Amino acid sequence: MQSLEPQVLVTLGRDHRFGDGRSAVERSLAAGFTTSADFILGTPGPAGVGSEVETLGADHLSVYELTIEERTSFGQRVRDGRLTPLDEDTLADLYVAVHERLCAAGFEHYEISSYARPGKRGVHNSLYWEGAAFLGLGVGAASLQHLPGGAGVRATNPRRATAYLAAPGIPAERVEIAAGEMAIDRLWLGLRTSHGVAEADLGPILADELVSGGLAERREGRICPTLRGFLMADRIAGRIVQSAGDLVSSSDG
Repeated sequence: MQSLEPQVLVTLGRDHRFGDGRSAVERSLAAGFTTSADFILGTPGPAGVGSEVETLGADHLSVYELTIEERTSFGQRVRDGRLTPLDEDTLADLYVAVHERLCAAGFEHYEISSYARPGKRGVHNSLYWEGAAFLGLGVGAASLQHLPGGAGVRATNPRRATAYLAAPGIPAERVEIAAGEMAIDRLWLGLRTSHGVAEADLGPILADELVSGGLAERREGRICPTLRGFLMADRIAGRIVQSAGDLVSSSDG
């Protein structure tokens, strides 16, 4: 679901008409379904602000910034000068504005890009953020298995249907993950959620650093990201990985 003008739909390569997305959500709600919709911030034109996001009526909303990958038609348009992406400050302002409107409308901001009405949080995606085990079924699906001692295995199914059907249940890729890497993943993923992580798991030095920098706050023994922290989630993840590396280096010395 996107709040987009017709010319923006052409820019994004979509073939539906303006208003079709809202109509589909309204029909789903009328049929009694719990409904989730995606919004994209930073699309070309004035509608990129997501001006109607809080009026949609959906139970769950995912709010993403427009991502332009290098090896795509979007990337080529940027190189040719036919598409000018919004700068980071403007995108941050859009994110904050939408955040404030959704919270005022009763939505809970429970993950960096996820908003839900009370009791309507996403169950499936929450498994990823919590580092829980999960089973992926179907072409290209991924699974995570926990092993004794904190290690894990990530398996990915074949990406072609013919290969998948020829050997059901046999992954195309299987990667073993060390216990330390699993622990690091749980920290940076946890700090993408409003629930954060236990301060004892993060450690006092890094916890103090995030809190003093305005990126997180202490809440009942946990370190939870602020709105500024959500905006700088990649920086927090990088700092967690760096901190883990520093600990390994010091122990080796």
